[in-house]
Amino acid sequence: QHYFIQSNLSFMDPENDNPSSSVQDESEVVGQDSPANDQLERVSREMFQNLSCYLQTELSGTKDTYVLLEELNEVAIDQYTSLSHSTTQIKDSLHDLDVKYKLLLPYLEQLNQLDVSVASLEQATLRLDAYTKVLESKFKKLEKR
Repeated sequence: QHYFIQSNLSFMDPENDNPSSSVQDESEVVGQDSPANDQLERVSREMFQNLSCYLQTELSGTKDTYVLLEELNEVAIDQYTSLSHSTTQIKDSLHDLDVKYKLLLPYLEQLNQLDVSVASLEQATLRLDAYTKVLESKFKKLEKR
C-alpha cells in the first residue's frame, strides 16, 4: 500500500493558461504497483528526510544564535551593573569630597588672609631695612665729624 501527500499545487503549461494535463491524478498513482511508483516513493521519502534534516539544521542554527544573543545580553547586563556600581561609588566619593571642601573653606580663607598679611609684613620689613640703612649711613657721617 502506498501513501502520498495530496498537494494542491497545479502545474501550468506555458503554451496556455490551463493546468497541464500531463500531471497524473492521485487516483491514477495510488492504484498502481510499479517500479516507477516504488522509485517515486523512495525518492519522496528521501526528499522529505533531507528537507526535515535541512529544516532541523536551520532551526538549530537559529536556536544557537538566540542562545548566543542571550549570553551576550547577560554579559552586557553584568557590565552595566558593574558600571552602575562604579558610578555610584564615584558619586558618593565626590559628595564626600565636596563636604570636606566646604568644611575646609573657612581655613583656606584664613590661609589666604595670612598670606596677604605675610606679604604686607615682608614689604614693611623691606622698607624698614632700607630706612635702617639710611639711618646707619647718616649716623656714620655724624660720627666722622
